Amino acid sequence: MLNHLKQYFVLWFVFIVTIIWLVNTFILDDHVERHELPDDSVIVIVGQENKHRFKVPVDYLYDLMIMKESSAKQFGVSNTKFKKAYRGGDYFFVYATYPDMKPVDRSNDKPGYGNKLTISIGVDNGPSPLDGKKYGRSYLSYQKDPGGGIVPEGFGSNDVVKFEDSAGDVDRYFYQEGVFFMRCDKKEAAEDYFPSCQMYSSYKNLELYVAFSKQYRAEFLRIESLVQELFASFENN
Repeated sequence: MLNHLKQYFVLWFVFIVTIIWLVNTFILDDHVERHELPDDSVIVIVGQENKHRFKVPVDYLYDLMIMKESSAKQFGVSNTKFKKAYRGGDYFFVYATYPDMKPVDRSNDKPGYGNKLTISIGVDNGPSPLDGKKYGRSYLSYQKDPGGGIVPEGFGSNDVVKFEDSAGDVDRYFYQEGVFFMRCDKKEAAEDYFPSCQMYSSYKNLELYVAFSKQYRAEFLRIESLVQELFASFENN
C-alpha cells in the first residue's frame, strides 16, 4: 500500500512539473529571435509594480550581448533569442560611446574605458553620494563649508566645486551644491591602469550612475546632459 502511494505521488509530481514546464516554455515564454523584436528593441522594466519602462535597442545592452557571444564561443551554441521584456529588478546597465551616444562596437572594443560610458539607472534603495551618507565626510564638509573647495578651470561652470584631499586617492567634484557628484581617480593612466570617473545624478526619480575615462572629467556636465537625452529617447520610443 505504501509503495503504491509513493508511486502515485511520484506520478503526480512528474505530471505537475511537466505541466509547469510546458506552460513556461510554450505559453508564457516570450523569447524570440532578434529579427522578431519590435524595432530591434526590448522593454526593460525597473522597480516595483512595473513602474519604470524603457524601450532599449539590444545593442545598448552590452553585457547581455557579450554573455551571448561568450556562450557561443565556449559551448559552440549561439543563444540568439531575446526576451521581449526584461524585468531587471531595481536597476539595469546600458553602454554607449561618447560623444555620439551610439552603442559600443564590440568588435573594436579595447581594454579600459576609452570613449565608453558605463551607465546604470535604477531605483534608489540605499545611501547615495548625493544625500551625504555614502561619501559622508566629503559631502557633509561641503554642506558645512561650501567655500571649502576650489572652482576648477576648464569645467565651463562656476557652479562646479572641487574638493582636494592630499591623503586620498580621488578628487571629488560637486555641481550646484550637490545636484551632481563626481569622483575621479588621481592616479594617471599607465599601460595596465585606466583611471576613471564615477558620476552620480538622477533621471526623474531614478538614481543615475555613469562611469567613464578620466580624460573626460571636465566634460561631465555635457555627458550628464547626453545621458538624460538618451534615456528620454528610450521612454519615447
